[in-house]
Amino acid sequence: MPEKKSLSQMEKQQLLRERRARGKREDRKLEKRVGSIEIPEFEEDELLDLLKRMRAITPQSFADRLNLRVSVAKRFLEELREKGVVELVDKSHDLIIYRLQG
Repeated sequence: MPEKKSLSQMEKQQLLRERRARGKREDRKLEKRVGSIEIPEFEEDELLDLLKRMRAITPQSFADRLNLRVSVAKRFLEELREKGVVELVDKSHDLIIYRLQG
């Protein structure tokens, strides 16, 4: 039968567990901040030229052309829609289609 641990030994174990748990939580928070992505800057002429060549602009096709993540492309296109550069043609639960304003 194993010996009972002394009170000081149990306190040390508890402190170690708390430190490990705290360290894991801090790592998770750091990962979330690192994972955020900023929308890259593009020259306006370059971007308009690309959009003119695309018949239907979807976040997926836009992400493929610019080598971005689809989530970043969605935010980028939504900002362009708010600025009036592109207009929303159709939207469903899994597909969004834009076209160049004009």
